[in-house]
Amino acid sequence: MWNRYSLAARPFSGEGRPWETAGSIHSPADLKRLNFTQMTELAEEIREFLIQTLSKTGGHLGPNLGVVELTLALHTVFNTPDDKLLFDVSHQAYIHKMLTGRLERMGTIRQPGGLNGFMLRTESEHDCYGAGHAGTALSAALGMAVARDLAGARST
Repeated sequence: MWNRYSLAARPFSGEGRPWETAGSIHSPADLKRLNFTQMTELAEEIREFLIQTLSKTGGHLGPNLGVVELTLALHTVFNTPDDKLLFDVSHQAYIHKMLTGRLERMGTIRQPGGLNGFMLRTESEHDCYGAGHAGTALSAALGMAVARDLAGARST
């Protein structure tokens, strides 16, 4: 019986954009026009894409499968790069990378010359800090908030 995690359900070649809904997302702004049904379909497509891509490249599958809807919600409510999104475990940011213009390069994640497995400021303006494993988000958020306040800026 097919379930949404089955690799054979909708084969993905690894080239171009994966499926109908995901193929229409080029930036976080595109999420704001999706209805609930489309957002649900996008979450499913992202999971299938992650499973198929990471089965070839390696990477952090479990942490990303667990934050698909969370990342979609964050990018729907907030406006990166003006608003800063921080992931305490930066290797949970694969969906964030997919939604911020790097979907077509996901097949290169953790490969020489490819996308980094963590958030990396030099990789995208949507990555507000470079971090690896757990424990850095709170101090990074505090530093960003203090810098924002000192500059008299208004962002989240």
